[in-house]
Amino acid sequence: MTPVLLAPLALFLTVLVVGPIVAHLTRRRPTQRIPYGAMMLLKRVIKVQRRRRQLFDPLVMLLRILAVLAVVMAVTRPELHYPGTLPDEAETGPVVVVIDDSLSMDLVQSPGGSSEVTLFTTAREDAVSFIRALPDGVRVGAVAMGGTARPLVPELTVDRGLVAAEILELPQGHGDTQLAGALGIARRMLEGNGGRVVVFSDEAGSVAVPAARDELGLLGHQNVALEPHPVRAAEVGNLYVTSAVYGDGLEGGTVRVEVANVGPRAVEAPLVVRLPDGTEITAFVEVPANDSAVETVTVPEVSDGGVAVVEIEDPWLDADNRFAFHLPRVGAGRVLVVDGDPGPTPTASEVYFLERALAPWGASGGVGGGVLPDVTAAGHLPDLSPDTHRVVFLANVADPSPFAADLLAFVRQGGGVVITLGDNATAERFNASLGGLLPVPLRKPRSLVAVGETGIPTELPNTELPLFEPFARGGRAAFVGVDWTQLFTLEPFEASETRSVLLSTESGIPLLVEGRVGRGRVLLFTGTIDLDWGNFPLQSAFMPFVQRLVSYLGGATGGDGVRVSGSVGQVLTVDLLDTTAPIEVRGPSGTVAANITGTGIAFTPETAGAYQVVIPGAPPLAHVAVNTSALESDVRPGPELIALAAEVDPERYQRREPFTVHFLLFALLCAVLSALLARVVEQRRRAQAVAMTEQGESHAA
Repeated sequence: MTPVLLAPLALFLTVLVVGPIVAHLTRRRPTQRIPYGAMMLLKRVIKVQRRRRQLFDPLVMLLRILAVLAVVMAVTRPELHYPGTLPDEAETGPVVVVIDDSLSMDLVQSPGGSSEVTLFTTAREDAVSFIRALPDGVRVGAVAMGGTARPLVPELTVDRGLVAAEILELPQGHGDTQLAGALGIARRMLEGNGGRVVVFSDEAGSVAVPAARDELGLLGHQNVALEPHPVRAAEVGNLYVTSAVYGDGLEGGTVRVEVANVGPRAVEAPLVVRLPDGTEITAFVEVPANDSAVETVTVPEVSDGGVAVVEIEDPWLDADNRFAFHLPRVGAGRVLVVDGDPGPTPTASEVYFLERALAPWGASGGVGGGVLPDVTAAGHLPDLSPDTHRVVFLANVADPSPFAADLLAFVRQGGGVVITLGDNATAERFNASLGGLLPVPLRKPRSLVAVGETGIPTELPNTELPLFEPFARGGRAAFVGVDWTQLFTLEPFEASETRSVLLSTESGIPLLVEGRVGRGRVLLFTGTIDLDWGNFPLQSAFMPFVQRLVSYLGGATGGDGVRVSGSVGQVLTVDLLDTTAPIEVRGPSGTVAANITGTGIAFTPETAGAYQVVIPGAPPLAHVAVNTSALESDVRPGPELIALAAEVDPERYQRREPFTVHFLLFALLCAVLSALLARVVEQRRRAQAVAMTEQGESHAA
């Protein structure tokens, strides 16, 4: 309610209150003179008169001041405006019922009561009861506004049973409140023929109701009455995660979780951080009332990347208790290194320089998210899986035939392989066993210079190629010092979509050739990764080159793939390079319906959590973190819809209560009371004067 003065300038008349004050401060002459026989009696009379004025005169003055002020206020024509009064025509014409099925409506009516009784179930029952109570022949429609505003029936109908059934079948949604869109649909259903829109909603949050201002104005222009039916819980509160952020740490990294509490009391609740590999980390967080708190959770030293989920328990609203966030690979990205020439000492090993290029700080380097190589001999290969090792290095292996089939299947599933050669490798064994994997068949090793001469230099790489793009910012010149004395030659070939030369010597001999097999890639390096055929391991370009090979083949993060974030109810599109393969979307509850678009795949998540775009049997193509709207999680009541309607159309939705008569009556009351009190004072004063006279005469006698 809002007080309004229609004639505010009349407030200047308040200066009239000076009149009663001046009148009471002015000395008044006695109405009757009393002869005194002694000065002692005169002092007693003055003392009694002063005490009487102290008790009665200020009260009389106050009543007279209030009377003047009340008259002034009456002249200002005061009114009290009450927003919320429905127009007279609200009970006639067609009706459209708008029901709120957004996430905030899943709030339980009472934290100590049944979780099945929520604001939504209450609103749904109230809406059905309202429709069934309508008179026969009234045309009625229904609109839902959770996630996406949508009509529940295509047009107005006199079949109230049909509309009630549609509302009863409406499930609780997890989307945001689209009040403005729902009012727009209701307005169009009424077709400008008047009627009323009845809204069943919790009116929660600070956005949904103000966003409907324009639609309220349009409803007024089309003579449509608004009838809100707010639904409120016995106790409004909610505990929800506002953010979860990963940061590197000395022990593998930490996840900083921020939790908000919009409830009336402090809450201590358990929270669980579920990592992409299924690992669960439990902690407790205590959040003050109407405040937030931060809890830090330490994750293991090595964890897969992907989408992690934080789950929290609270007594009010269950639908937003999950928060998904992107987690990079924590710790090392595992790479399998097959050492074809271990040597008598570590420094004599074929992979000595490769190991140090992969993990420059040793095994502990994986803590910061680097690469942790698993080194094995050719006869002891573990089961190959892209989920365990994204990249395999074959370093000067003599006979790859024992594991050739497994290696081919590994690449077809999306793994990456780097093949480096040396004195142990022969063209016959490699071409025979890895013919389906090699980008180009091998021919034979070839000496490029005479003994003691400087090797053939390497041509500077093309930084427009994806593999060498990072070197465009610096480091490309380091390849100038890379020389080769011997390399493996290749059979003649032409570049195509499935194979290409990425690096060569200045004389044009291919040094690095890429081939695509299935969903994976193979890089054939025609030199060695030790010092037998060149000086590459001693050059500054070696370590970044090796690190780049791993990341290029998908081994740097373990959680490779496109990273996408979205909201429940939002159409999400993931761009993909190839949509011809059998692609599917997997969510918290299994496979999700999706549509292949021209450049990717689109789907609409219905619940919060971790989603993946995958090709069955291959590493994920994309990781999608889906969450509910934070605006919906703030379930505290926002601006009232009827109050906004009264603000937009005050003539239609406000009751005006004039108070002029009330102030005049109050002024009259104050005047009467002041007159009666003044009369009582005067009578008492005269009685005391008579008593004093008689006392004086007796003393004189």
